[in-house]
Amino acid sequence: MRELVSAILILIGTVFMSLSGLGILRMPDLYTRMSATTKVATLGVGSVLLAVAVYFGELGVATRALATVAFVLLTAPVAAHMIGRASYFVGVPLWEQTAIDELRGHYDLRTHELESVCFPELELRLPGMQVGRFRIPEQSAVAGKTLAEIELRQRYSVTLLAVCRGSHLLSNPDGDVRLFPGDELILIGPPERLEEVSEAFRRSGDEQTPAG
Repeated sequence: MRELVSAILILIGTVFMSLSGLGILRMPDLYTRMSATTKVATLGVGSVLLAVAVYFGELGVATRALATVAFVLLTAPVAAHMIGRASYFVGVPLWEQTAIDELRGHYDLRTHELESVCFPELELRLPGMQVGRFRIPEQSAVAGKTLAEIELRQRYSVTLLAVCRGSHLLSNPDGDVRLFPGDELILIGPPERLEEVSEAFRRSGDEQTPAG
């Protein structure tokens, strides 16, 4: 009976690990391949180790096998998360047919912090609109000006959602807020208008800021 249970567990583990290998070959990008290897392979390794514990039926062997299973279950998700996070930071591309990138615009590549505001939902609910993040350079023409002076909505037909200043987030700021180099503006509007804003922010104070 013990041999039968062990054989079944080994068979289950083999199937899971075979599916993991198939996932590496068939999945279209790093992130989906990593998901296949961490989830399915973990189940495969766990099943084989359980088979070892059942087959030998000794307390020492079973303890070591269960401890290894627990270790794999705890470390595999953490390792996968860290690899995926690092890959996203360095720009490893998503599958070309990926419908939604929920992390786009949420990571600060300098501080590696993830904000909690769920901007992709805004894009889904407002067709034709896009959320953009623009950091003000040192010599930008808008540095030192207030939001009222810049007139983002009047000039570019975009809406300012928040200003990120270091670790502080100024949500729905009023016109008296003054902008400084390094501030990051989170805007929503038509993509072509956001591009105009980006070009205006990159202009230095010695250049004329367009009025339209």
